[in-house]
Amino acid sequence: MKAYIFNKLLFNAYYTAVAVLALTFAFSVVQAEPMRLTIKARPGLQYDLFRFEAKPNAFVEINLVNEDDMAHNLVITKPGQRLNVANAALSLGVEGDAKNWVPDLDSVLFSTPVLKPDSSYLLKFKAPETPGVYPYVCTFPGHGLLMYGAMYVDMPLPDLVNDMNLPELARRGNLTQKQLHAWGIKRPLMYRIFMPNASPASVAVALRHGQNYCWDAAQCRLRYLWYGDFVDPWPVWRGNGNGLAKVLGTKYWEAGSSGAVQIGNKDSQAHFLGYKKIDGQPEFHYRINNVDIYELITPLHSVIGIQRAFRIPNNKQLVSLPVGSVSQVIFNYSAGKLMDGVLTLNAEEAAAFSVSIGLKQ
Repeated sequence: MKAYIFNKLLFNAYYTAVAVLALTFAFSVVQAEPMRLTIKARPGLQYDLFRFEAKPNAFVEINLVNEDDMAHNLVITKPGQRLNVANAALSLGVEGDAKNWVPDLDSVLFSTPVLKPDSSYLLKFKAPETPGVYPYVCTFPGHGLLMYGAMYVDMPLPDLVNDMNLPELARRGNLTQKQLHAWGIKRPLMYRIFMPNASPASVAVALRHGQNYCWDAAQCRLRYLWYGDFVDPWPVWRGNGNGLAKVLGTKYWEAGSSGAVQIGNKDSQAHFLGYKKIDGQPEFHYRINNVDIYELITPLHSVIGIQRAFRIPNNKQLVSLPVGSVSQVIFNYSAGKLMDGVLTLNAEEAAAFSVSIGLKQ
């Protein structure tokens, strides 16, 4: 009997100790200090923190702060799934806003809602157990090609210049644009400034969604497009007007030697008549061969790119628009016929038409 009581007491003591140890361990897990970091969404479609390390199963808290004037989110995906997730977000269409532009995919691990400018969100999650490189990306339409980074879970960080999990600007060490502009860079923004490969009467415009372009007011035509950061104006200002502004982003389209609208069969004689702003974006007004033309350039939302909307209301002649090389871009047009790099429209078609130039992903 005594042996029975002793064994029972020993049994109870053993399992009490096990239970205490289990509770202590559980309590310590619950109380484990999370890894805390802040990631800021900055102008130019970029996060200020482009990579970080985390231990497997670590508790992580990311404070996403939107300092840009556009909406952004942050979506963490399985390894190698960044572009697939970003492209799937584009296909959400009218459902996108309700879903915060986050597709219903197994490859999506964690996500924030879409943040309006000057707002923040605290994302809490447990890091994956499996070592790997886990991308994070903004899936708001048109942002995923440029705005991304990587979480390294139990993986060594490669040298920055060789890290192909990062955007090109980050690998070059130019992730965050310096404050080069006296009044900030709130898009849309417009400069009358000397630009490379353009006449002295150039206009540089920074659109939303990280889109930028150079428009030549002397020849009344679009010169080139680039994405990412805007321009460094200091070479012009420092040189008292003798220097050229520096393009800071990545060019993806140039007009070539001829790009002005042509009216009829005569050589174009262009006269710049000014512009008016529509939602902060300039609509250029110019006259070619005594015909008034209005051109408004706006950013695309589904891809990196722009749309050129033309109005030629009082015209009775054929209209031709040289569009430059389009083999490396996505080129669409609402009217006319495209042949050998020239879009031709009759007078009725040219009254109101548009063309779009997008970057192939």
